[in-house]
Amino acid sequence: MEEYLQCMKTLRSQINEVEDQSAKITAEEQTLMTRIQAMSSDLSSAKSETNRVKEDTHRMIKEKGSLCSEILDKQRKIASLEFDSSTLAQSQVLIQQERLILSSKLVEKRAYYLQTIDDINSKLLQQQDWVISNIINKGIEEHGLVKDKFDLQTTQTKGKPAVDWLVRDIPGNDARKELVAKLDSSEAKLHEITLMKSKLLIENDKPDLAMDFGTLEDGYKAFLSDKGGEF
Repeated sequence: MEEYLQCMKTLRSQINEVEDQSAKITAEEQTLMTRIQAMSSDLSSAKSETNRVKEDTHRMIKEKGSLCSEILDKQRKIASLEFDSSTLAQSQVLIQQERLILSSKLVEKRAYYLQTIDDINSKLLQQQDWVISNIINKGIEEHGLVKDKFDLQTTQTKGKPAVDWLVRDIPGNDARKELVAKLDSSEAKLHEITLMKSKLLIENDKPDLAMDFGTLEDGYKAFLSDKGGEF
């Protein structure tokens, strides 16, 4: 009987130990489950954060591609603008050089035509003096009284030679009529040349305006042609 009781005590003691170990294991399992749940929650959060980071990364890559494309486009535009600017600068230099050349030629032509106009004026005045002197001399040779009438007519015309009176009143004056006609033509050309000179002087104050030198050349050639026929 005592052995039986002793066995029962031993068995009870073993059962208590097993129950204690079981309780400890259960507590440890509960702790582990809590940790596992926490880790699962952290893992879910990490996965969510990873997905968000991936999405942000993908969006940033797209934005980076768009920015790179815009940068390349702007670089191409800048290169094109720099090329255009260089071309315009070269064109401006060429235009400036051409302008200086044209201005120099224009100044030379103006100086030439001004000198030509002065020469023409001098020759026209000489021609007028010659015609008037020729008319007066011929009138004096043919009529001894012409001088007195001529002086009287000159006084009446306030000092201007009375060429028209000589032509009207002296008989056989066809040659003088022709001379007077040439004189009138010379006076008209002198007036025209004077106007051209005035216009040219005005143009000298306006270097950006073009002078019609063709008109002046035509007038000069016409004068030379008439001069060759008169003398």
